[in-house]
Amino acid sequence: MVVLGGLTALLGSDDEAECDDSEKNNNNPTLPPTESFLTPRPWAVLYNNRVRAPVDGTQSKLSAIQKMIPNELLVEIFKRCAPADVSRCACACRLWRLLANDESIWEAACLRAFEFRETPAGTKKIAREKFRGSFRQMFWNRPRLRTEGLYVSRNTYVKAGITDWDNVKPVHLVVYYRYFRFFNNGEFVSKTSPERLEKVCKLFRSKFLLAKDEGVRHGSYGDAFPDDDARLHLECVPTHRLDNTHTTLHMWLRLRGTIPGSSNRLDFVKLAGVDGFGGIDESDAPHPSLGQWQEVDDPELAYRRSCGIGVKQYNGTAPVRDFARGLNTAVFVPWEQSGTHVLNNGTDEMDFFVAG
Repeated sequence: MVVLGGLTALLGSDDEAECDDSEKNNNNPTLPPTESFLTPRPWAVLYNNRVRAPVDGTQSKLSAIQKMIPNELLVEIFKRCAPADVSRCACACRLWRLLANDESIWEAACLRAFEFRETPAGTKKIAREKFRGSFRQMFWNRPRLRTEGLYVSRNTYVKAGITDWDNVKPVHLVVYYRYFRFFNNGEFVSKTSPERLEKVCKLFRSKFLLAKDEGVRHGSYGDAFPDDDARLHLECVPTHRLDNTHTTLHMWLRLRGTIPGSSNRLDFVKLAGVDGFGGIDESDAPHPSLGQWQEVDDPELAYRRSCGIGVKQYNGTAPVRDFARGLNTAVFVPWEQSGTHVLNNGTDEMDFFVAG
């Protein structure tokens, strides 16, 4: 017999045992056990149960990295990432998209991208005067040289072959490349090679291998005009010979982008070499004229130059030599796309390549 809440409940275990003893002793009939039910109390089900505090719905949707790393630390991580990686992170979730728009991230990116042109104070001044203080707009709308990959120019020309009994007037399709890698300190390296992009990429990613390669040219770059960020002048370190003569290579390029913020094209305006003797150039650098800067916008002329049409032969006496071959537009290729880019195709898969 158990007493609950002042009411009596006859349970089967004790009562049945008592009834069996009485039947044995008296052999008298007994009444069935009486059961009484309590009024249900909902809070009684919580006894001896662990109850957890309610969890915020927004916190339950966050990933593990978002719960562990605060937003301030994520912003500091984004500051040290490449701008392309920050853009990819912005596509991950809504929170990272909001964090990727932080102005401090794009301020750090602008200071790295334009440190060869002006001081940090000058970059901030341009952002205030031309972009209303928005470093994000400055980064996307101001031309800049990209450093997380290579600029590649694929050049093709037709060369006459040797006639034999089997081939009459044969021709050969020759392909070679011009590779450029730029650094934020105003320096660059370049190489002209018939090797494909996926093989040369390993060379350009290592400064140690670049210093050992005799075919790599080193130099510095800057703006061709003070008020135009898209016009560049590249000057290579002179190549000295045993007879105490040297040749300094100069290149003038126009920087542009196919989409806003890409800066993924380099148009050749002029390529010239200046000879010298005893460490002194015999002539000044032949800067391109205004008409030559305007000619790069002519798509027909760009195609003719990529094919080597209208090449001027060098007579061997002038101190300045203008090169009219190998001036096809250079395309930017990130490091992660160097093995799968279309520029790796040979002449059996792609004859000519004209950049848009």
